[in-house]
Amino acid sequence: MEVTRENFQEVLTELDEVLKNASFLAIDGEFTGLNSGPEATAFDTPAQYYQKLRTGSMNFLLVQFGLSVFTHDKWDNKYSQRSYNFYVFPKPFDRSSTDCRFMCQASSIAFLVSQGFDFNKLFKSGIPYLTKAGEEKLQKKIEDRHKLRDNGNYDIIPIPENDKAQMEEICSRLEDFVKSEDESYVLDRYNAFIRRLIHQEVQLRWPDKIRLENKIENGNCVVIAYKTGNKEEEAQREKERREKEKQDIQQAVGLSALLQKIADSGKLIVGHNMLLDLCHIINQFFGPLPESYTEFKSLVHGLFPKLIDTKIISQSAQFNQSVPSILNQLFEALQCSPYSLPTTEDIEDRSYSLKEDKSHEAGYDAYMTGLCFIALSNRLGALQTPEVRPVLADSRLLAPYLNKLCIAKLKDYPHINLVGNDPNPCRDHIFHVTFPKQWRINDLTQLFNPYGGAYVAWLTDTTAYAALHKKDQVSAVVKNLLKGSSKLFSLKRYKDHQASVESENSQPKLDRKRKISEDGESSPTKVEAGQGEGANDVDVDEAAPLHPSTAGATKTQQQSNEGWEVASGKRRRKRIRTQGTERTDAR
Repeated sequence: MEVTRENFQEVLTELDEVLKNASFLAIDGEFTGLNSGPEATAFDTPAQYYQKLRTGSMNFLLVQFGLSVFTHDKWDNKYSQRSYNFYVFPKPFDRSSTDCRFMCQASSIAFLVSQGFDFNKLFKSGIPYLTKAGEEKLQKKIEDRHKLRDNGNYDIIPIPENDKAQMEEICSRLEDFVKSEDESYVLDRYNAFIRRLIHQEVQLRWPDKIRLENKIENGNCVVIAYKTGNKEEEAQREKERREKEKQDIQQAVGLSALLQKIADSGKLIVGHNMLLDLCHIINQFFGPLPESYTEFKSLVHGLFPKLIDTKIISQSAQFNQSVPSILNQLFEALQCSPYSLPTTEDIEDRSYSLKEDKSHEAGYDAYMTGLCFIALSNRLGALQTPEVRPVLADSRLLAPYLNKLCIAKLKDYPHINLVGNDPNPCRDHIFHVTFPKQWRINDLTQLFNPYGGAYVAWLTDTTAYAALHKKDQVSAVVKNLLKGSSKLFSLKRYKDHQASVESENSQPKLDRKRKISEDGESSPTKVEAGQGEGANDVDVDEAAPLHPSTAGATKTQQQSNEGWEVASGKRRRKRIRTQGTERTDAR
C-alpha cells in the first residue's frame, strides 16, 4: 500500500492493532545516496566502519520506508501480510521551522529514477518527521504561545521612528473595521517584524474587540482580523484552535510516530543487510547517532531489542554457500528446491503480489525480505532431526542469529554483535604498507610474491593493507621486509598501525571546513563505481604475471598532496578499480 501525507494518519491508526497482533516485521529503506566520505576498507575495525557510516552517510536522506507486517495463524499454519510503502520528506512545519538540507548522490538518484521512483510524489506528498528533541521544541513553542495569549505578558516593542507612520495607517484601518459591520478584514502582506507590531497594537488597543490570525496564502503569510464574539464563542474558538495545533504537531511528527510505535511494540524486526537502514532510521527519526561505537550498539538494542538480518542467515554455515546473499538473487534461489517460499494470505489493498516485480521499492523489498526470512527459517527446521516445522519468530533455532548485523565490507568480520563482544579475528598476518605514489599493483605483487602472495586492500595512493595468503610466512616477512632496510617502502604490523591510528584519533583536532570548489559551490558528493566489497582491493597471487611496462609507472594526471585528481574541472579521488561498475548498495 502506498502511503503519503494524505493518508498517513489513517494508516498510523490502523497499524495500532496490526502491530499488536504481528508475528514479526520486515523493513527496508531507499536513500538519496550512500556515502560521501572515505570508503570502508576490508580490514577496518567495526568501530572504524561505524565511524565512516556516521560521518559519510548520514547527510543523505531515507526517502522511502518499507514495512511489511507478517502475522501467523496457528490454526491454518499460514501467514497473512500487510505491506506499506511510505514516502518520506522533511517539509518544514511552518516558516520558522528548520529548513532541512540534505545531500544527493547522482548515481543513487539515477538508479531510483530507473526503478520508477516518483520524485514529484516525494516532494509534494512525502510524510514529514521530527526527532524527539524536535517534537519537544515545537511543543514548547506552542505552549509559550498559549501562555502569552492567556496572560497577555507581551514584551512591549518600541515602534521605530521609520515605522510609526505605517503603523498608524494600519491602526486607522483597523479602527474603521471595528466600526464597520464586517466580520473579518484581511490586511496587506507585511514582513515578520511589522506583523509582530500589529499583534502588539491590537492587544493594547482592542483586546476585547479584535482577534488576529496569521495564515499562509499562496506561500505568503497574511494577517486576518476578526471581530471577537461573546465569552462562550471565544472559548469555543480557543478550544478549536488548540485542537488544530495538536493535530498540526501530530502531522509534523509524522513518520517518527510510526517508528516509535514499532520500537514500543518489541516485535522481532527483520531486514536484509540492515545496518545502514538502522543508522538512518535512528539518525532521522530518533536523534543523532552517538560518536561512540559502543554507545551506538547499546542505543540500537535499546530501541529494537530483537533484530535479525537475513543476510547473516543466508551466509551461515548451515547453508554452506548454497544460496546467494544479495536480496533479489536470494529471493529467486529460495523459489527452487529444496527451498520454498511460503504462501501468504494477502489483505486487499494492503499487500504485494509475486506476480508483479517491484524490486527497489522499499515496501516490496521489505515484503521480499519477510518471505526470505520465513523460507530460510523453515529450511533451518527441515535440517533438524527430527524436523521442526514451522519455525516461528520466537524459535530457539533463530537464537544464533538474533541481534547480529551484517558488516559485509569487512573481509574477516562475519557480523557485529549488538549484545556482546564482536568477533575478534586474528590479523597477525596483515601488514600496513607505505610506498611511493608511483607504485602500482604490480609493485606490491613483486614485493609479496616470495612469501606466497597477499590480498591487498588499497587505502590511499601511498598506503595499503596486505594480508598474507600463507600465514606461516609472517616471520619471514617480519625478518626480511619489516626489519629490513628500504628507502622505497615501509611496513608495520597491523596491530601497531591500529595503535598509532587510535593514538592519533585521541588527540584533539581543529575542525576542518568543507572544501569549496573554485566556482564557489561545495562538492560534498562523489560518484563511485564498484563500491561493493573489494572494489579497491586486489588479490595478489604468487603466480600473478608481472608487467614491467606498467610497474612503477608515473601518473599523467595532475594531482594534489591529498590524492585528488583534476578531471573535467572537478576534483575526485583516484581509485584502483579491478572490477566493473555495479550498484553500490547491492544487498
